[in-house]
Amino acid sequence: MPDSDQYASSPREARLIVVSGEEGAGKSTIIRALLPHTPRGARIDAEDVGQVNPCLMDDDLFGLIRRNVALLVENFWRAGYANVIAGSFLREYSDYLAFRRLLPPPSAVFLVELLVAKDVRDRRRVTRAKQTTQQWRDGVDLIPEDVTIRQAPDADYRYLGIDTTDLDVAETVRRIKAAIPEVYAA
Repeated sequence: MPDSDQYASSPREARLIVVSGEEGAGKSTIIRALLPHTPRGARIDAEDVGQVNPCLMDDDLFGLIRRNVALLVENFWRAGYANVIAGSFLREYSDYLAFRRLLPPPSAVFLVELLVAKDVRDRRRVTRAKQTTQQWRDGVDLIPEDVTIRQAPDADYRYLGIDTTDLDVAETVRRIKAAIPEVYAA
């Protein structure tokens, strides 16, 4: 791990905002909408970072994605971007722990989990720009919901769960900003 003195952005300032949630919860949409409000901010959508063919949604692929996202986060911090928003790469708390071991410690980590009712999520999945096949959606639906991220008693992050079922993008962004004044103070 490189010496933290090499950072253009002080490690005391470096913050990480992780946006997680099921497919169709709005992760990519929210991280795009949040960036213009994020001072000295950068965003990473792991769905873009992890595009491979063939896509074998296995532990090896998720490990590769975590390593790639960690390298990008660290590069943004070094370049002076104090606030990095990253989304779409955590399945459970153990994924988060594996990811955090790859990074020098930031001053703060905020985990925003987007929650959504299944009927709304299913509708979003077929109407969004990122199209997936029915076979893909059926496979994703077989993965049991994991609540270890929100229930982790020894977590080093502040957890924020937001039910986006009845929220538009602007209201979701407003709630995130209100919950993280360290980054989004007016």
